[in-house]
Amino acid sequence: MTNIACAETNYVEPVFSLEFNINGTGAEVRLNDIPILYHKSSGETTSQKPIPESIVDGVNTLKVRSFPLKKNNREYLAGSYIEAIISVREKDAPLNESKPLLQLKLNPANDELSLLENTISELGSGEAVVLEYDGKRIVAERGVSIKSPFPRWAWQDGQVIEDTPENFDSLLAVYKEIWEALNEGDKARVQALYDPAAQEFAIAYHYQDKKHGHRIMNTGGLINDDDWGLADINVLIDKMRYRLDVFANGKIVKIIDQDKRTPIVYYSKKVKMLNIQKFGFYKNKAGEWVMIR
Repeated sequence: MTNIACAETNYVEPVFSLEFNINGTGAEVRLNDIPILYHKSSGETTSQKPIPESIVDGVNTLKVRSFPLKKNNREYLAGSYIEAIISVREKDAPLNESKPLLQLKLNPANDELSLLENTISELGSGEAVVLEYDGKRIVAERGVSIKSPFPRWAWQDGQVIEDTPENFDSLLAVYKEIWEALNEGDKARVQALYDPAAQEFAIAYHYQDKKHGHRIMNTGGLINDDDWGLADINVLIDKMRYRLDVFANGKIVKIIDQDKRTPIVYYSKKVKMLNIQKFGFYKNKAGEWVMIR
C-alpha cells in the first residue's frame, strides 16, 4: 500500500477500538496481522472492543476473512456481511463519541464484483481490496496511516519466529513454567512472568504504572479461587494436538490446539465453563521468550 495519508488522531489520551457488525457469516478480523476478533455464531452481532495494543505507528492494515457456518450448511445466507471499523475516542469519553478512522464492509453472499459494496471510501486512507475469493473463503483488507501516541512496541523489534519443533519445545517449557507458578499459587512469580505484558497494556490504556496492566489482565486472579480449578498441563499436552500459531507478521507466537485454546486452562467446578489463559510471546534479540499481550 502506498500514498496512504495519516488519519486525524489529535487526542490527548486516544483509545482505539474495533467496532463490528456481523450477520450470517463466520468472521476473523486482524489488525497488523494480529487476531482481534473471531466470530462463529449465527444471527446478527454488533459490538465494540478496545484494541490500542495492536496499533502501530504508520500504516495499520485491517484484514477481514469470512467463512460460511456449519449451522447454515456451510453456505452464506443472503444479505450476509461483515462490517469492521477502526475508531478512536478520548479515554474517558462515551462510546458514542468515537470517530471512525477506517471502515471495511465485506458481503460474502454477493457476486465477486460487489463483495465490497457499501465500503465507505472516505473512511480509510487506502483502497479496499479483495485478496482471496473462492466462493467460500473470502479475504479483504484495507489500510490507514496513524500517528501512534504509543512508543514502539518491544515485539516489533523482536526476531522473526519460525514454526519449528525447536521453537515449539522451548516455548512449551515457558508455558509449563507459568503453569507451575499458577499451580503453586506463587503470586509474586506469576506477576513477574506477566510483567512485560502488563507494562504494554498499561501504556496502551494511558496508565503510568504496570499495576494497572495487571488489573486489566486479571493477573493471577483465579489463584486460590475455590470455584475454579487449574487443568493439568501435562495431561492436556498428552491428550490434545498443540501447534505454534505465529502472527503479527512473524513477530508474535502462541501455542494453541485445534480449537485455538492454549494449554493453560482453568475450569469451573460448578458449571461447564472454561477460562482460557491467553497471551502471546515474542523472541527478543537474546533469543528469550517474553510474554506480551
